[in-house]
Amino acid sequence: MSGAGTAAETAVGRQGPPRKAGASRRRGEDLERAIYSAVITQLEAVGYARLTMDRVAADARTGKAALYRRWPSKADLVVDTLDFALPAPEDAPDEGNVRDDLVEHMRQKAEVLNSPVGRAVQSLLAEIDRDRPLVRLVQERVFQPRQNVFQLILDRGVQRGELRTGPLSPLVAEVGPAMLVQRFLSDSAPVPDDYLVDVVDELIMPVIRK
Repeated sequence: MSGAGTAAETAVGRQGPPRKAGASRRRGEDLERAIYSAVITQLEAVGYARLTMDRVAADARTGKAALYRRWPSKADLVVDTLDFALPAPEDAPDEGNVRDDLVEHMRQKAEVLNSPVGRAVQSLLAEIDRDRPLVRLVQERVFQPRQNVFQLILDRGVQRGELRTGPLSPLVAEVGPAMLVQRFLSDSAPVPDDYLVDVVDELIMPVIRK
């Protein structure tokens, strides 16, 4: 799994590359990035049920005590990893028009799903319904803060006069993300870009355009 580990570290190392093996002991943000990378690698390799703090510590080349100083449980560590790896809620695209914003937002989501982070999420979702406390943590700390991005883009479009006036059904904001996730879960191949564009142009824009 060395290749998967390298890819995962790249996927979650948004703030710069990790130090090479043999470098001085990592601390602070550098160590956290290595730990998050190890979690992604382990989720992809063995799934949530078999993921352990020992495995993560060994993969991150640190001691288990360093993990427990930051995270009281495996669930907290996994949830913080997802929160770090997924696009932040405040990173909503602003291309100047609602159509391009929606396409870019879908592309951001697809980029994550098509990466080692996405495969780790897929592995987690296959087991998460058996662990209700984990479901609650993921929903509260990862999914809920990001649910409003699609609606924010639509609201900006209304304010710019691009979309029809009047309240839009909340279902409109759910269509794109739901179809993206469904395609991701049902097809082992990466979600193609033309699929994302078609969802926006053929399903969403005809409903919301003036």
